[in-house]
Amino acid sequence: MTKFLQLIRFPNLIMIALTQYLFKCYLINPYANHSTNAFTFFCLVLATVCIAAGGNIINDIYDVKTDRINKLHKVFIDTFITKKNAFLLYFVFTFVGIGLGCYASFYSKLENSILFIVIAFLLFLYSKYLKKIALIGNIVVSLLVASSIFILIPFDLIVFTKDNLFRNELIIAALILYASFAFLINLIRELVKDNEDVNGDYNANMKTLSIVLGRNRVNKIVAVLVGFLLVFILYIISEYLQDKTIATIYALFTLLLPLLYFIVKIWQADTKHEYRMLSFLLKLIMLFGILSAVVFYYFDPLF
Repeated sequence: MTKFLQLIRFPNLIMIALTQYLFKCYLINPYANHSTNAFTFFCLVLATVCIAAGGNIINDIYDVKTDRINKLHKVFIDTFITKKNAFLLYFVFTFVGIGLGCYASFYSKLENSILFIVIAFLLFLYSKYLKKIALIGNIVVSLLVASSIFILIPFDLIVFTKDNLFRNELIIAALILYASFAFLINLIRELVKDNEDVNGDYNANMKTLSIVLGRNRVNKIVAVLVGFLLVFILYIISEYLQDKTIATIYALFTLLLPLLYFIVKIWQADTKHEYRMLSFLLKLIMLFGILSAVVFYYFDPLF
C-alpha cells in the first residue's frame, strides 16, 4: 500500500483536495450563490484527484530512465508494478476522473466536461513529449496545477444576478490571483527540480532549461522569477490588504520572508540536497499561500 501511495503521489493529491475544499468552504460558500451541492462538489474534487493520480502514474512510466539516475529509491515501474499494469492503472484513474467530471458538469454546465478531457490529455502530452522541451513543459505543468483552482469558477460562480454580481466578480478575481500565485510558484519549483535532476535528464536526452543553459544561469532565472513573485505579492498587499493587518502580517512571515530567504539560498545552490530543500520550501510557501483563505475568512473577511 505504501508503494502504491507513493506511485500516485498521495500527499500531492491531498494538497489538491485540501485546496479545493478550502476555497469552497472559506471563499465561495460564505459569499457566493454557489451552484454545486456537497455531493456534486465531492465528485468534482474526486475527478480532479483521479486525473492528477493518472497523470502521476503516466509521468512515472515515461520517467523510468531518468528516475534510475535521479531517484533510484522511487522507481516503481517494473519494480513494484509492471509497465502493463501501470498503464492499466493510469487508464482506470483517468477515465474514472473524466467520468466523475462529466457527472459534476451535468449539474452545472455540461460543456464543463471538456475541461477534464483537456486536462487529462495535456497531462499525457506533458509526460510523453512536452517535459523534454525547455521551459514549455514547465509552463504546461504549472498551468495544470493552477487549473485545479481555476476550475472552481465555471462550477460555482456561473449564476450572476443583480444582487450577487459584485460579490461573484470579486471572488472570481480572488481565485484568479490564487491561481496565478500557484502557477508562478510551481513554475519556479519546476525549474529548481530540473536543476536537481539535471544528470538523469541529460542521460535521457531531455532538453530542459538546466541542460540548455546550465545550472548557474537557471539559478539566476529562478531568482528573477522569485523577485517577480515578491512584487506580485507586495502589489496584492498594497492594493487589497491596506486595512487588513492580520492578513498582512501573515503574508509577511509565511510568504515574503521565506521567499527572500529562498533568493539568498538559490543564488549559491549547487547540490542535489540544496535543490531538494529549496523545492520543499516552495511547497511549504504554496501551502501557506492557500491557507491564507482561512485567515481572510476568520480575521479579515472580504465583505
